Amino acid sequence: MLPMAASLGEDIELSLPVDALLLENVKGVLAIWREWYPELHDVHIQCPVLSYQAPCQAPCATRTAAFFSGGIDSYFTIARRIPGNDFGIPTVGRVDDLLTVWGFDVGVYDEAQFRPLSNMLATSAQHLGLRQIIFRTNLRAAEKLIPFKDMWRRLSHGVGLAFIGLTLERTYKEVVIGSSYTYGNLFPWGSHPLQDVLFSTSSLQFVHDGASFTRVEKTDVVAKLPIAQSALHVCFAKGDSNCSRCDKCYRTMMTLDLLGHRKHTRALFDWSAYRVEAIRKLFIRSRGDKIFKNDIIVAARKHHRQEIVDALSAAERRSKVLRPLVKASEWLMTQPGIWRLGITAKAFLLRGPIRKI
Repeated sequence: MLPMAASLGEDIELSLPVDALLLENVKGVLAIWREWYPELHDVHIQCPVLSYQAPCQAPCATRTAAFFSGGIDSYFTIARRIPGNDFGIPTVGRVDDLLTVWGFDVGVYDEAQFRPLSNMLATSAQHLGLRQIIFRTNLRAAEKLIPFKDMWRRLSHGVGLAFIGLTLERTYKEVVIGSSYTYGNLFPWGSHPLQDVLFSTSSLQFVHDGASFTRVEKTDVVAKLPIAQSALHVCFAKGDSNCSRCDKCYRTMMTLDLLGHRKHTRALFDWSAYRVEAIRKLFIRSRGDKIFKNDIIVAARKHHRQEIVDALSAAERRSKVLRPLVKASEWLMTQPGIWRLGITAKAFLLRGPIRKI
């Protein structure tokens, strides 16, 4: 309820008791949101409070779960929890189960796209000796839940993951959420190390994992994980494979290329479509795009790949010119009578070998 209440300026009233630690933490989450997004409202929560109780005679939850989408962040979380791994990083914990959500990245009613991806992830889980649990939710599809549609990336993403974890609270003592950005590049975002841990309760701990590592460093580890070499999925454009032509695919391909991992990741991408020269047409728009670009440039210089440095620098100069023009075309897309002009203008501006998704 939290993003909705803060967006609408409504209070929350509950008749059932809320864990005392969670209630305290939620006040902290709201304080963070109000600092990030001044347009949000303060929320008063009225409910019975469930104080801490000593564990009963029944066994307490001991299992650990990690969210698993098949991407770099989630594979990295798994890799660093494999006992005795030889990836060059120490083992930091354990994982028993993998949580895959149907309804966040892939629409809850899009079975044709989700099933192939689900089958691929199930094969990965089996190979890793882990149990996979698929959680299907229409949280993002409900028309009236505006914060879960229009503010998903910058506000509600972490809340959605917390919702899944808390639904399974009696099963797990710990739920791990893979980080998106590093501690040195933090900004207001839906999943954040300052926020995610605050959804913990007296019995369930949320862990924001891997924020000490850049996406390049994570990719280097994941590329050494055998199952990821054939079942890594970074692309929103295709169900169970990677299109090799969108910006997410190209960033990953660039990283694998400069790290020397092309040979054993041949099954993941259509490498015949990869050209360093095409990087010059990459559209770098968001703050996240810029962070990933800078990380790749640092790695490219370290590995003496000046051609990638030059291509990304050219892409940034081009993107700086395009950003206000793309923004203007998107404004046109919202105007009655001329919205088609906006669509045409945006398509023209972003034409090139790499698609922005």
